[in-house]
Amino acid sequence: MTKVAVKNVFLFGLLPLAAAFTFTLKPTTTTSACSNSNGKFVNYQRTYFSSRRSTLLKDKWDDLDDEDDEFRGFGYNGPPIPKDMRYIGFNVERQNKSFAAIRAAGGVELTNDIFIRDPFKPSLFWFVGKVARISDVPVEKAVARQYGLIEEHAARLRPAELYPKNGELDIYSAPGDSEMDVAYNRAHIRFIKMERSDAVEGALEVKNVMVGFQGELYDDGEDGFRSERTEEGLPLNPEIQDSGAE
Repeated sequence: MTKVAVKNVFLFGLLPLAAAFTFTLKPTTTTSACSNSNGKFVNYQRTYFSSRRSTLLKDKWDDLDDEDDEFRGFGYNGPPIPKDMRYIGFNVERQNKSFAAIRAAGGVELTNDIFIRDPFKPSLFWFVGKVARISDVPVEKAVARQYGLIEEHAARLRPAELYPKNGELDIYSAPGDSEMDVAYNRAHIRFIKMERSDAVEGALEVKNVMVGFQGELYDDGEDGFRSERTEEGLPLNPEIQDSGAE
């Protein structure tokens, strides 16, 4: 097992970039893929985790009045976020556990990779994590139900590129575990634009345990996985041929 401590970090003296809590992470599923950074390929392994939480310092947002439905958070410019999808430790951990459970039971068929379009470089899409859902819930509802949580995670993951437009970001889905195909610009992988819960009928009726989200995390010095795409969500650049292929 691996313990990962996440501490409070402040942006502009106002924004807590992460709740202060510790996850005890237990690897459940491992997959390998290929990521491209600045046109170069880097082989890496991605491990999926289940988690247990031990509180180091109580998240101040945990004390919010349950009736405060209009709370949006510092620097957030979007519509109100449901209480169970606000970016606090309890919610983040619950959705991570749901992701791990659904992934273990249903496999890659019930997961999707999640990208967010850079608001200042529209052809650039940042990988920010993965969603999972039970078989009765389509990916459109899975993303819509968790939109605020996913968007906030992305804004904190890439504060320079995404946080200025937090609340106005566009989320796209791709097939689960398709990082290698995305990295090679393979034409059969298309990114599909997702919508917020107010535009997806029945999204708010989905129970939070029926969907899950596991956010991307960076190792020290990691540039982050991204892809250049057209307006239609297709690769902007030609397919890269595998140098090992004959």
